[in-house]
Amino acid sequence: MIDESVVKPSMGLSGVASVLSRPKALLARRLVAQGRLGGGEFVKESVAPRFDHMGLTLSAGELDLLSQWLERGLHTKVDVKTHSQDGTIKLLLALADGKKVETVAMPVGACCVSSQVGCAVGCKFCASGLFGVERNLSIDEIVEQVVHARRLMPIERVVYMGMGEPSHNLDNVLAAVARIKEELMISPRRQTLSTVGGIKPLEKMRAAAVRPCLALSLHTANESRRSELLPRAHKDPLIDIIAAADAYGRDVGIPIQFEWTLLRGINDSDEDVEQLCDLLQGVRGYVNFIVYNAVDGLSFEAPDRERIVAMVNAVKARGILAKIRDSSGPDAQAACGQLRLSNRA
Repeated sequence: MIDESVVKPSMGLSGVASVLSRPKALLARRLVAQGRLGGGEFVKESVAPRFDHMGLTLSAGELDLLSQWLERGLHTKVDVKTHSQDGTIKLLLALADGKKVETVAMPVGACCVSSQVGCAVGCKFCASGLFGVERNLSIDEIVEQVVHARRLMPIERVVYMGMGEPSHNLDNVLAAVARIKEELMISPRRQTLSTVGGIKPLEKMRAAAVRPCLALSLHTANESRRSELLPRAHKDPLIDIIAAADAYGRDVGIPIQFEWTLLRGINDSDEDVEQLCDLLQGVRGYVNFIVYNAVDGLSFEAPDRERIVAMVNAVKARGILAKIRDSSGPDAQAACGQLRLSNRA
């Protein structure tokens, strides 16, 4: 029994658990996540019936505590919204400690969330790791990105492809997957974790209670070139990473996405295609060829469209599914590889 006279709510989505019983706290978080509670004036007469309808009547004291919790707000606040011509909206979110991360709401019904402030992997073609990593995001900070996105448009899919390497913050990311399932009603099968891979994190994901879809950031099938492009990725042999990813996908029952950012003159040759197909023979999955999105200060370029189509056709000819993935919001610097730290001096 919660003593309403002494308990005060803490901030963030999880803070309501300190002032309400679990069923009432879960309903409160779901209502906030759905945009039906919070973000406006708290009117007890309109809030109470929502709980009554579920057989979870709130006392006067509980209503006061709920109001206090909503007033304290989330751990994250929208600092800047940037709109793209295609309807994509990039959000710069301010965290409670003053740090900032970016997340993207896409009109296709997906939200691209960040898992860290910055990124330690340092992919040479990606803006997120240009200045390293500052810290991991908390579970609430990850979940709240989807809450903010849902206040802008319908969101039914979540992709962990924003700032950060999810496998470096795996406990919090997997906990966020479970929370998003419970509170936002988005199945793990509609959540995709994108990672550079590594045998240990993939085995940990395989043993988890809640398991999302997997996207493996491959970008090249050449070991030495991958070390150059992804200098601080896990050093496990590629063939072993692929085997671990394949085992995970077969356990979960969902094909693996293999991501390949197309870089002119670096990973777009016939030899690159042959090495890719040799590596993925017998693996249950498909290749996403991602058209490179320009990043200020980097000199990479995407191949021309004719070459990209030829690569897709060559992979298909070897019996492997492949497609071209054009990113959302490149004009707003919201596309794949463009999210970055923006609060540095």
